[in-house]
Amino acid sequence: MNRKRKQKYVDTNVQGALLRRILFHWVAFFFVTALTVILMKSLIGDMNLTFIENVKNSIGEFSLVAVILLCLFPVFMLDTVRFSNRFVGPIGRLRRHLKELGAEKTTQKCTFRDNDFWSEMADEFNKVVDLVDEQEAEIARLKEQLSNSGVTSR
Repeated sequence: MNRKRKQKYVDTNVQGALLRRILFHWVAFFFVTALTVILMKSLIGDMNLTFIENVKNSIGEFSLVAVILLCLFPVFMLDTVRFSNRFVGPIGRLRRHLKELGAEKTTQKCTFRDNDFWSEMADEFNKVVDLVDEQEAEIARLKEQLSNSGVTSR
């Protein structure tokens, strides 16, 4: 089953938390990298310039790298959302089927997309659905037998 997802965010709570976490890591990485590069270039820079002048020169040299890193940031975030759909989507679909099964005592077979994680969970869930269907059929059969025999059921 290789259908495209219609929505970017399958579970905004989970994916939002993941994006916030990546944003925090990205910002921390960016500033630690910037500080390291600027300090290293300043410490081994031109001995004829003061430390502050070397820092200013290093900041200017690092600005191109900073612009490139900032331009890559949205790409990383979009890729994270797309990748997270491979585990958030199946859990959302399984949750929907569980709600249906609990409310209606029946549901359709659960299937995941080809690239989704945890595809074996859908197989296990479908076994449970088959078991519930069999038990419901057995209960209906036994109720029918009871009503035909003249005994009233509770």
